[in-house]
Amino acid sequence: MIARAVGRDPLARALAVWALVTLVAALGVRQSFALGATGSAGAPSAPRTIVASVWSAGRLVARGALAQPGEHDARLDAALDADPKATLVYETVVGEGPVLVRPQALLALSLVPGRDGLAVTSGQRTEYLTPDEMLSRQAYDKGIELASLGFKTGVDVTLVLAILADRFATTVPDLLDHARFRRVRVVRSVPAEPPARVVTAETLTRDDVREAAIAAARFLARGVDERGRFRYLIDAPTNTTLPGYDWPRHAGATYFLAQAADLSRDPPLGVAALRAAAFLRDHAMVDCGEHKCVGEGRLVDVGSTALSVIALAEIARTQLDPTYAEVVAPLAAFLRSQQRPDGDFMHEYDRRGQQPIDVQLLYYTGEAALALSRAASLLGDPRDLDAASRALARLVGPGWNFFGSRYYFGEEHWTCQAMDDLWDRAPDPRALDFCLRWQAYDRKLQYGPGETPYDADGAYGFGPVVTPRLTPVGSRAEAGLATLAAARRARETTPPSEMAALDNEMRRSLAVLLRHQFRPGPRHLFADPAAVDGAMPASEVDWQLRIDFAQHTGSAWIRWLTLP
Repeated sequence: MIARAVGRDPLARALAVWALVTLVAALGVRQSFALGATGSAGAPSAPRTIVASVWSAGRLVARGALAQPGEHDARLDAALDADPKATLVYETVVGEGPVLVRPQALLALSLVPGRDGLAVTSGQRTEYLTPDEMLSRQAYDKGIELASLGFKTGVDVTLVLAILADRFATTVPDLLDHARFRRVRVVRSVPAEPPARVVTAETLTRDDVREAAIAAARFLARGVDERGRFRYLIDAPTNTTLPGYDWPRHAGATYFLAQAADLSRDPPLGVAALRAAAFLRDHAMVDCGEHKCVGEGRLVDVGSTALSVIALAEIARTQLDPTYAEVVAPLAAFLRSQQRPDGDFMHEYDRRGQQPIDVQLLYYTGEAALALSRAASLLGDPRDLDAASRALARLVGPGWNFFGSRYYFGEEHWTCQAMDDLWDRAPDPRALDFCLRWQAYDRKLQYGPGETPYDADGAYGFGPVVTPRLTPVGSRAEAGLATLAAARRARETTPPSEMAALDNEMRRSLAVLLRHQFRPGPRHLFADPAAVDGAMPASEVDWQLRIDFAQHTGSAWIRWLTLP
């Protein structure tokens, strides 16, 4: 039947030809460029090369190629003798295959981040550019970037070729014209360190999560200066503070420090939270007409005030400093003044013109709903509870015009936290249904074991090309755990199978975050491993450390510890 239909329909014939050609081309590319195993049981004639490197304070100081572990090399021995703190690292080549260097976009996309490096041969000499080197120089996920979509992939070819040309003492064009490039897959081992324990959804324990949450908070607390300002963005390999700042993220990090101080009863965490809160109160609160808001300059956004309310309400609730309740009240009044009759919010305010600007941006309505719910719990003002309830109803109802609307289905993670926070005082079954459906959608995007080249079981994404980002795992876990908490309290309306699936999704997410937290991570690649201990990177290979990465992850861990 199918063959006869294809024979009669020109379009069907064309599609069949296209499918056949595509299949043949795909098989040809795979045959030509797939990695061949080295030193495996099936290829004893191809012994594995061990690229042995000596690292000190994040710098490569010596290298040699070994035939077997433990083999001595004079350069390596001398480097280790000269610096007792130096670390010997093996990167064993377990696969090798061809790679195209032109066009350079193909080279950028030819290496699996964190797994693949290059072997380059010129004359009788072969040099390796290993994954550890590229991680230390942050060369992955820098080749192709679409800033508007937050999309980054591919190696930084300019940097990679410059390193290799310098190593061969030649120019980049000469290297490309005369050298032979091969892609290599390596496995790292550190002889002086025992293998790390691998945490999975099945082995996850409360002690694991508690220790990780406190470590994340201590990382943030170490970065709070005397004024109360955070080290906002850090390059982990060099421990360099990068430029930039953001009031919503400052407030979010303050909120997490208050949570962690309450969990741990660790005085330094409480001190850091209060210092950050004071900086928020004394340097970021400004007049917005007759109200107080948070921001600077002519335009301020609702998100800065909303997250500040969440942070300061937590400080008052946990008795770190109950007087912050007096600061919450005027900020909550500003949020109410920005609410539209339909329950949504006008997300910006023009301080010079003293009028709201009726635009809507991602996150802010969900943040405002949670903020007003927290303010209502703290202050008992029924206007705050009403405003929060109307905002939530808008978010889970007409606020979602279509799948890709401004409140994108996969990102508005504060909504479900507001739903859970309101459940015991103003339950909204539609909101719970919405959040359960969102988590079911997220589970379709959650990677399983072996679905990507990365350690991504429990992370979220759309395919194997882009390195999974870790921050969305933390924020989705915050929302998912809030949903699970509300579902357990509404047990009669939530099928047990749904709760079991959500519980498993959350455990897998928390476990992947634990596996990637720097505790302290690959210490040989860091100038100061102690400085980044407890931090959460942006991804497995993107080691910029922004304060909200630790905040979302840490808040998710604490939510799990306090589940009903």
